Amino acid sequence: MTRRARLCVLACAGALLVAPGRASASPELDFGFGARSQALAGAGTALADDSAAVFQNPSGLARAERVTVTLGYANVSYGLSDRGVRASLPTVDALEGGLVVPGEILGVPVAFGLSLALPDGKLSRLRQADVIEPYWPLDDAGPRLVDVGTGFAARPIPQLVLGAGVGFVASLRGNFGVHGDVVAADSAGSEYESNLRHAVDADLTASRFPLAGIGWLPTPDLAFGLAYRGAATVVHRIRAMLDGELTVDENSLPVRYTFESRSDVAYQPAQLSLGASYRPLPRLLVTAQLDWQRYKPFPSPYTETSSHVVLPPDAGIHVPDTVPVPAPAARFHDRVVPRLGVEPRFELTPALALRLRAGYAFERSPAPELQPATRLLDVDRHLIAAGAGLEWQRPVPLFDALRLDLSLADAIGVARTETTSAGSDRASGHVLLAGVSLALVFGDPSN
Repeated sequence: MTRRARLCVLACAGALLVAPGRASASPELDFGFGARSQALAGAGTALADDSAAVFQNPSGLARAERVTVTLGYANVSYGLSDRGVRASLPTVDALEGGLVVPGEILGVPVAFGLSLALPDGKLSRLRQADVIEPYWPLDDAGPRLVDVGTGFAARPIPQLVLGAGVGFVASLRGNFGVHGDVVAADSAGSEYESNLRHAVDADLTASRFPLAGIGWLPTPDLAFGLAYRGAATVVHRIRAMLDGELTVDENSLPVRYTFESRSDVAYQPAQLSLGASYRPLPRLLVTAQLDWQRYKPFPSPYTETSSHVVLPPDAGIHVPDTVPVPAPAARFHDRVVPRLGVEPRFELTPALALRLRAGYAFERSPAPELQPATRLLDVDRHLIAAGAGLEWQRPVPLFDALRLDLSLADAIGVARTETTSAGSDRASGHVLLAGVSLALVFGDPSN
């Protein structure tokens, strides 16, 4: 890619960073973004240098040397259960994509990155929680959100990389209206004389959350990373109105009825990550990471509703309003997640290299075990991950390299009993992820 083309892409990237987003974002807190990160149990803060860096540490984008396009696929399946009854959590299939474009501005190496994951081909697939039903708040919502993020990074000196970006999370705001005349039913079927019109007006709005990171590279074999991701809440707000005439026999009565509902259907906690990667041997990479996830502000996922009826003063009927009753608090707590990964490298041929990967993380549940007014189920999890990566150098003149990565991760739950509004719930099970990604690293046509 020529220097002029790179500068054009970087200019477009800057515009994207300040433009309002229309999609949503919710990076995979548990498994990581992309097959390589997933195979290392999410420990990528100190080593991500591809499109995964947008969410894991935007500063890592500045470590990229070539334009890279990544395409991927991930499958998440659930084996969670309550009292031995399997949870009704459908399998999630997600298509992933990413772009990294390095360049220079006034002699300083810079890079732009874009990441996207589209689960089940939908912008949002969320359901509202029922206070009397068991609900898995960390598994029901998060993997069903579209992940979109953009990042920009610079390398002012060889040992220092700085990056920032923005992610988007979608919320639903809508109105549903019914207008016209309603005729009361009788034995003659007069209700079929009703004349009603309805209209739906819904907006998929977006709220931003910040992404920031820094990397320190004291030697070619040692790197440190510090990254921050802001919190975001997915809110659904619906307002319905019925406005018209109610006809009973020969009497007509003007009626206006309004109904409103609000629910926080998903929450992404703020996260601060500190990581380090080290190469003790020329062909062995070890990476470790510690995440602090702020779950204490986790909002209640239950719906708040209110209604209001307006009748003529001479109707002689008074219908009291229903005011929103505060949803029972979730009372989640913050957690610290340690992660560890290893990646040995094997040279199969001068142009072909194989990387094997393994990772482990322990995720303590942020949900309280004592829940007198809720049924928010979760388990502590041992995340065990493995994978492989195959890199082919200079396969054709157009590409500098092709990289194929595979990942398999299992979040094995530690069964626990929660005292809930139903008396007690016994949560257990596991969550399985499989992923694959292909990275196309473009070469310099002048070489």
